[in-house]
Amino acid sequence: MINILFAIFLFGVLCAICAKGIYRAIKYKQSLSVKEYALLTALVIGIMIALYASGNSIIKNN
Repeated sequence: MINILFAIFLFGVLCAICAKGIYRAIKYKQSLSVKEYALLTALVIGIMIALYASGNSIIKNN
């Protein structure tokens, strides 16, 4: 259960950074920095790992 909540939290952070990037692209015509792209990649990988772990725990409990 905690893995699903962690994945939801990571997804919220991912959405916030994407919204920041979209806002910056529209208002200032700038793209994200390399560090922000690396953070987005790490968040996506973290979400996949958290969902995989929660799926495994659900399957093993049933």
